[in-house]
Amino acid sequence: MNYAEPAWAADLFGAEQAVLVQKRLGQALVDMQENARAAQDQGDVDTNHPYGWTRWPGSYTQVARQFEDVEGATVFKPDGFPFKLVHLGCGLLYPFRFSTEDTPVRSAKLPSVGPFIRELFTFAPEPPQPTLFEGTEYGPEAIEVRPRLASLPADTQLVLVPYACNPHGLLKPYWGVAALVDDEGTLEWVTPPEPLPLPATSTRRRLSAVPPQASEVQHASFDSGEQPVPQLFARPEAEEKREVPPMTEPDPIKPLAHEDDDN
Repeated sequence: MNYAEPAWAADLFGAEQAVLVQKRLGQALVDMQENARAAQDQGDVDTNHPYGWTRWPGSYTQVARQFEDVEGATVFKPDGFPFKLVHLGCGLLYPFRFSTEDTPVRSAKLPSVGPFIRELFTFAPEPPQPTLFEGTEYGPEAIEVRPRLASLPADTQLVLVPYACNPHGLLKPYWGVAALVDDEGTLEWVTPPEPLPLPATSTRRRLSAVPPQASEVQHASFDSGEQPVPQLFARPEAEEKREVPPMTEPDPIKPLAHEDDDN
């Protein structure tokens, strides 16, 4: 399969950076999948919950990690957003899972269209039928973009990174530019969604064995410490001669007043 960088990517990131973005997005998704599968294996349960709980935040985390050391890239988390975003060149990257099966990417839909998604799609092309959004809460004029997003350059373009996966494998990762058609998450692709190359190995190791545990002799018990040495004092010789009994406890203090007294 030909993984040459598409023309639209070269326009957004530059010819050299487009190749780097393409490779690092593929690596991020492989790392996400490997970590999510490790969580599922270690969870040892009958449901796919460990996989899902790790995969969802993992896609954003791994993309952010891949671009933390890239010159010119900005990794940031807008106020109130549940995940980090990456801005590089003129591109704003947004990964999302569109299916758990081997389905055509052209039919990909966003899982949901909430406030975060609406704000992100202010950086996407206008939908082919903008009348669907006129006068609704999805219209561009009704969306208030958070300051950190609003401060991005005016030529910023949202780049979607849709992928299909399940606990058994990462099926179809793509990237491209699309418009949001309706509040059901339907997409209209402005550029053909291009497949992403996937590396053969992950850069993040899975947990394959339980780390060595400390033996019992390495843990101190409550009675294994040194015993305290009590301090002993000899009685004065004068008290012994007068046979004064030793004082073990101080005499109780007699109160000078009582709470029932008139005063």
